[in-house]
Amino acid sequence: MTAPRFTIVTPCLNRAATIGAAIESVLAQHHPSVEHIIVDGGSTDGTAEVLARYPHLTVVREKDRNLYDAINKGLRRATGDIVGLLNSDDLYAPGAFVAAEAVLADPSIAMVIGAAEFFTEQDGREVVTRHLSGAAAVGLTEANAIGNVTTMNAAFYRRPLIEAVKGFDDRFPLAADKDFWLRLVLLAPRHVIIPDTVIRYRSHAGSLTFAAGDLRDKLSRHLLELARTRLAETPPGSAERAAYRRWHAWAVGYRAMVQARAGSIGTALRTMGAGFALDPAWPLRFLARLPEHWRDRAVRREA
Repeated sequence: MTAPRFTIVTPCLNRAATIGAAIESVLAQHHPSVEHIIVDGGSTDGTAEVLARYPHLTVVREKDRNLYDAINKGLRRATGDIVGLLNSDDLYAPGAFVAAEAVLADPSIAMVIGAAEFFTEQDGREVVTRHLSGAAAVGLTEANAIGNVTTMNAAFYRRPLIEAVKGFDDRFPLAADKDFWLRLVLLAPRHVIIPDTVIRYRSHAGSLTFAAGDLRDKLSRHLLELARTRLAETPPGSAERAAYRRWHAWAVGYRAMVQARAGSIGTALRTMGAGFALDPAWPLRFLARLPEHWRDRAVRREA
């Protein structure tokens, strides 16, 4: 049997209201060779009944630790040449597969990154709230991995690249996407950024794509814990350690600012003190990144 051209991996838990639209957005690509793997963590809201309407799906239904554990399960089952990651509440834009396949016709290209659109539903109609495109906004850069939006769903990857990056570190369920992106940066695959919209992110209550309030506090904690863990795991003098040292510096400053804004000045000072214990130069690294961060933030706001 010939392997499918595309494998799409969709993690899912209690998304009966949106999973059908996500599946339909794959079918609407009208591509003749697609393997769509749904990894359902044990939904109890009618998701199973929705999935049953689509017999072409490969459904893995079992408990998982978190979103990224579910994605890893799907990636291990992938057989397609090209792999895409689609959330159960998001959509592929029309023509996304055609645009990606045109670039990946060159066998030396390992990855293609498209534009990302963010939308919400108001009074029964879709309203686009943001459109991100170009290297500064969605590119495979350290800045986007560490301190900006990481639109990993706007990319398609050759399966050997996914295997080389070794999936997601599910110890950090709010920061594993950023770690995944940074490890891709360190691999430096040949890739192309296209202007075509690939992914449409749905903004709604409960979406992990849109961190706010308490979730932002948790995210800042996960970013810092991940950086500390990676620094302990990477060898001195390596490019990986240098990158995670820069991540650590940014994470210390970001975590301290989140705590200070919440009125926890003493906690923020302790966070900064712990940062000095691990890297006395962290404030310099943090300040060095600020101009690029504000520039890229301005680009995203104008989008």
